[in-house]
Amino acid sequence: MAIIMMISPKDNNFYNFRRELIEKLIKNKYEVYLVCPYGKKMDCFIEMGCKFINLTIDRRGTNPLKDLQQIRFYVDILKKYKPDLVLTYTTKCSIYGGIACGLTKTKYIVNNAGLIDTSTYPWWLKFILDTLYRLGFRKASCMMYQNSQERDYMNRILRNKVNYHDIPGSGVNVAEFSYQQYPEDDSSITFNFVARIVKIKGIDEFLECAKRIHSEYSNTRFIIYGDYDDDKYKVKLDEYIKCGYIEYGGVLLDMKSAIASAHAVIHPSYYEGMTNVVLEHSAMGRVCIGSDIPGVNDAIENGVTGYTFPRKDVGALVETVRTFIELPHERKETMGRTAREKVEREFDRSIVTNVYLEEIEKVLMED
Repeated sequence: MAIIMMISPKDNNFYNFRRELIEKLIKNKYEVYLVCPYGKKMDCFIEMGCKFINLTIDRRGTNPLKDLQQIRFYVDILKKYKPDLVLTYTTKCSIYGGIACGLTKTKYIVNNAGLIDTSTYPWWLKFILDTLYRLGFRKASCMMYQNSQERDYMNRILRNKVNYHDIPGSGVNVAEFSYQQYPEDDSSITFNFVARIVKIKGIDEFLECAKRIHSEYSNTRFIIYGDYDDDKYKVKLDEYIKCGYIEYGGVLLDMKSAIASAHAVIHPSYYEGMTNVVLEHSAMGRVCIGSDIPGVNDAIENGVTGYTFPRKDVGALVETVRTFIELPHERKETMGRTAREKVEREFDRSIVTNVYLEEIEKVLMED
């Protein structure tokens, strides 16, 4: 029985985005080891038959030298459990897990899921990060790219020497996130923000947009769902809540009811691999308003399934939201239905699962 080891920074990532693949692997008689910090979602995988290995990781840390200690941890578990193939997810797990796989001559497939935004980094830190990418990914059996920007950037660093597949992000389970009837009227228009509460997810732009729009349209609601990755925003959010500009919905393990009650989602992120927030709202027939960046604009057909606006441009975001609000209700509903059709056609999670299963079989058959 072949051993497949999967490494991710959160149990929710396995549950929300990899569950179908894990179920298929178990069904196909693979022995599956899941490596991540323990969370309640891990219990369902243990019941399914997966083995669990606890991982300690600082997702917020930006000091590569401090994070290098993770390599030793990965090397130790690779030597102990001797997996036939490792699947890595997200940047840190993929870099350090990839280096460990290279050191132990273990086959591995990388899903980096979004480039780190280095626009504010000094040159030496950019150099270190590019070097870590090269060290972590150069011996990969395959790279899974979620958008063209990520693919082109990594192919340049790796000098086109690593096999790769283009995939539609993590995809979305279109049966689980089924189409829901659009809200019946516009007497109260609800906008969701679903992300970690941190600058790079565009929280500042969302808050300013909510403030301006609410002063013009008193029938609007702006609801934030997500955990604080930067505690400095707690004071600011409390202030905006008291003023009536926004509401805070906390962290929901199941977003479907919150999506169903919304008219649209606003996703002003600075960078993405492929945004699951947009895919899930689109699958349920909701209009998406997002940054015009790879990983977001791939999922939105501007003016048809939603709207895109220049990244970090608050004025453009506000104007886009105004445009949406002024649309006839029937037009909003039509955009939502079209968004659902686009997801069914291009982003069904079964597409991603099948690509992985085929690549896993191919890699395991190689000498």
